[in-house]
Amino acid sequence: MMGKIQRLLSLSLFQFVFYNFFCKNVYRDKHCYILPVRGSRIEFHKTAKLILHGHLYLNINKYPGSNAECYLRLRKRAEMTVNGDVHLFYNATIEVRNGARLSIGKTLVINSGAVILCSYKMTIGSGCLFARSAMILDSDHHRILDDDGNTTNDPEEVIIGDNVWFGINSTVLKGSKIENGSVVGANSLITGTIKEHTLMVNKPPREFSKINWSVKGFEDD
Repeated sequence: MMGKIQRLLSLSLFQFVFYNFFCKNVYRDKHCYILPVRGSRIEFHKTAKLILHGHLYLNINKYPGSNAECYLRLRKRAEMTVNGDVHLFYNATIEVRNGARLSIGKTLVINSGAVILCSYKMTIGSGCLFARSAMILDSDHHRILDDDGNTTNDPEEVIIGDNVWFGINSTVLKGSKIENGSVVGANSLITGTIKEHTLMVNKPPREFSKINWSVKGFEDD
């Protein structure tokens, strides 16, 4: 009970009331809420849409007395769908750019420094864990042109399955597909397909072994 009371007291009351009951950008199921801890930075373009089928926790797990922030930005015609409870830690970022679509399932941890930057289309399944400074991108964010001035590096969809674990400083680039139950090792760079229940390590990534892993932590033993 005390834990729930402390979490409620940590919320930005103004943001909670505004984004859940008055903001026209937010479309939520009954009993689904944005839960912004103080220091949450939220920016919605007037044409953006956030669809909630679960709770969206923002700027959580802060140290007592910390002024840390997290960032949620939906730009022009952007759409983000939350299909289960999503936990965005302090100093983490989700940004959905003009006309892009992000769908994210029940996500236990998007840890401090992690960045999800969607410029085209991105699907993230349920049960995923993002370690500190993990980064997911579906675009190069700058154009590369051929001799005739045509763009040669268009954005490409990123698809992430269920129960995927991203290690510290791992990076997933455009066009990647990561199947269920896989682990992206620390500092790995992913540019293609990872088959289910595969541990990928090193730069460039190589298949190390088959794996089964659990979201249950050692402290739960």
